Amino acid sequence: MNNSRAVIVVENREALRVAAASARISTQQGTALEIMDRSLGDEKDLKLLNKVLSSGHKSIIEHQTFSIAFNDVSVLAEQFIIEARLASYTVKSRRYVDFSGAGYVVPEGLSDAQKGVYDAAMGARFEDYQKLLALVPKEDARFVLPYCLRSNFFMTVNARELIALIIAMLVGRGKGYPEIEALGAQLKEQFDALYPGVIDAELTRARACAPSPLSTEISDPREAMGDAELLSAPEDALALLNAALDFSGRYPENAVRSLLLDARPRELEMLHYVFRVKHISLACLTHFARHRIQSSVIPPVLTALAGGRYVVPQTVREHPEALAIYRHAFEDQAQAAKRAVDGHIQPENLSYFSMSGHQLDILLAMNARELMHFMKLRTCSRAQWEIQGVAGRMLEELAKRTPEIFGLYGPSCRFGPCPEGRMSCGNPRERI
Repeated sequence: MNNSRAVIVVENREALRVAAASARISTQQGTALEIMDRSLGDEKDLKLLNKVLSSGHKSIIEHQTFSIAFNDVSVLAEQFIIEARLASYTVKSRRYVDFSGAGYVVPEGLSDAQKGVYDAAMGARFEDYQKLLALVPKEDARFVLPYCLRSNFFMTVNARELIALIIAMLVGRGKGYPEIEALGAQLKEQFDALYPGVIDAELTRARACAPSPLSTEISDPREAMGDAELLSAPEDALALLNAALDFSGRYPENAVRSLLLDARPRELEMLHYVFRVKHISLACLTHFARHRIQSSVIPPVLTALAGGRYVVPQTVREHPEALAIYRHAFEDQAQAAKRAVDGHIQPENLSYFSMSGHQLDILLAMNARELMHFMKLRTCSRAQWEIQGVAGRMLEELAKRTPEIFGLYGPSCRFGPCPEGRMSCGNPRERI
């Protein structure tokens, strides 16, 4: 497993007192501080928490937070973890950092023959990455990196969400991936030291999670471009927004511009949109997954490898030597994956053959307020070029449907000063 580790680096033991006080406050006399004084963070408090949690009142444990360092885990595990949206993440950027020496995770359970195929393929991909680094920017060379690439990142999360993540890793959709299960076991052991028995009690109540199908039919590689299709939108979004504005009474009718510049444009949250985002790379997927106020349906990483589609950066396309290296990388990886399938590799372990440039489709739902935030970040010229292009297509679809609202959307400079500072492009868009 190459020492993939999940280490709780910050834990607030005083939070046990806060959680216990929150368990008491709804049923006991006294002020918040008086009740806090009765909570000593001892065995009595722990028994109270277990009792309240067992009755379904789980919000009390959200007062406990943890900061976790994920050390030398695979990007496959990273993608699984960052889909837990009620958490904060900071990930080492593959746009700016040279990963040629990062190394890769080798999953457990490979036979000697399977490991030979695996090591040869992953070693070749890192060689391709190093060759491309001399020819194109890092952010474009990274697409040939496999999803066994070692990643390092921090996560801060409350205890309730961490419990849900651990359960998903041990008995939910992470089960079957040895690396993810092992990371879940590490987190459980550390959590148990502070809250013994809490996760075990939740595990007894955990519902079954239907597994996603994992196809081992590897399609031949082919190039594709990202796109977006608007599947669902309000029939008359402007009328609905005006009704919300009338209800709140904050702005006169048709004051869309004023609302978009408001510090709290809650009325926009009444408008909901669903997209099928097509042919985005696994690297681009992480940009979508990190937006927390959304709902998404994301297929397993193996879907991208099996589908065969991959993105080609313009810098690569314009450089004949780089293009030859790049195309060969995807063709060679597909052949290696097929040899691994012939060698009866487990589908979960085959997932690590996926490359950052392999593409899949996702379903994505956001309200208009989160879409405004998304577009501010992702249509900015400083955004990574692939997400910038897909976000532009999404905005085109929205503006075509309701230009009175979405025709005003765009990068942050449309709403005020550029937040990029010295990194600004120096060419701000017209203000709304």
